[in-house]
Amino acid sequence: MKKQMLGMAGAAVIALGAVTACGQAQNAPSNGGSVGSASAAPVHLTLGMWASSPAEKQLVQRQVALFEKENPNIKVSIQVITGNYLQALQPMLAAHDAPDIFYVDSSYAPTLEASGAIMPLDSFIKADHVDLSDFQKNLLDAFTWQGHIYGLPKDMNTMALEYNPALLAKAGIQAPPKTFAEFDQDAAKLKAKGIVPLDMPIDVARYYPFVVDMGGSYYNKAKNQATFTSKANVPGLTWFMKEMESGNFVTPQNQGGSWAGVPFAEGKAAMALEGAWIVPFMQQTAPKMKYEIADFPSLAGHDANMLFTVAYEMSKYTKNPDAAAKLLFFMTGKEALKMTADSGLAIPSRTSEQGEFLKKYPSYKAFVDGLKGAIPYQFGTLGQNFLDAINNATQEGILKKEPAQQVLSQAQQTLASQMND
Repeated sequence: MKKQMLGMAGAAVIALGAVTACGQAQNAPSNGGSVGSASAAPVHLTLGMWASSPAEKQLVQRQVALFEKENPNIKVSIQVITGNYLQALQPMLAAHDAPDIFYVDSSYAPTLEASGAIMPLDSFIKADHVDLSDFQKNLLDAFTWQGHIYGLPKDMNTMALEYNPALLAKAGIQAPPKTFAEFDQDAAKLKAKGIVPLDMPIDVARYYPFVVDMGGSYYNKAKNQATFTSKANVPGLTWFMKEMESGNFVTPQNQGGSWAGVPFAEGKAAMALEGAWIVPFMQQTAPKMKYEIADFPSLAGHDANMLFTVAYEMSKYTKNPDAAAKLLFFMTGKEALKMTADSGLAIPSRTSEQGEFLKKYPSYKAFVDGLKGAIPYQFGTLGQNFLDAINNATQEGILKKEPAQQVLSQAQQTLASQMND
């Protein structure tokens, strides 16, 4: 299941009063008037996106239509990139033929930003007096590389605890666990009744908060290096592996599902730890099932979470950087963000819009609450090699009941071999 919420569609827009005409940059056009004004020369831009649903494209179309109304000399074409988005985008960037602005997922943002093909936004942000205080720091950090901001987030997602009250009640449990110490007690009661306590894949995208809660870190951003073999990582990974080995956590594959939402929707597990993408899935797959959503439980007194977010970024090779920046700031500002919030397709990235979003969609509160302690889901330019190394080592370690130290050493060795190939 993709980590984007259904739609994960573009999120935010800055009200025109907050955005002035973009400052000139290298290769910027000389229009004889501010970009978008009635006296300016016409400018054509392309916006690149994926569309996980027709509703997502329709939302972006409405946002672009409002932008064009307020900036009559800027015309925007929408380019929906199908198939593997990143594999399609990278050749476009290499050929200097990418859209002017486009979606970038936080998981691979550092790879694109480090390539030199993305325009830093710092000077545009300063010239346009863009209000960054409306974004939580971790959202901005997800698109900051080597001290420069390359993107502004349009939406966000974290993980929460989904639970089936009926299955909990069968084990005499009246409320969901607030901590994993409470969860372990509940898991024993559920297993005694033959109920799987929680569906959980062996995936760093889900279990990494446990490592962080217990003092560990798999990655050093300042050095862009994996730190698997740090002794601080042993407690968190050991705890996760024991939960798997004890049956407190059960992989969805062991219950016939491709991801945790499938067996949860089928009533095969009492709980799951997933992002807000599970909400539309449950509406479509199990509309009559009664389930609730609670905050991600704390571990060892800490509340780490995973942050999944998508930004708009700008091609370094755009022929119209001022106009492109104006569009980017609009698509990540308050007007468009309100449209996203009203649509319910994604959680707004700007704090100022999340309150109204929750009034309309209160079931998402736990996902918004999770932002406070959330860590961006990204590991620098190490990318898929990093994920493959730690996920494969963890899966093998659980299967063979290896100690956490051995799992971490294997991951470090595998990554080093991959990076040297």
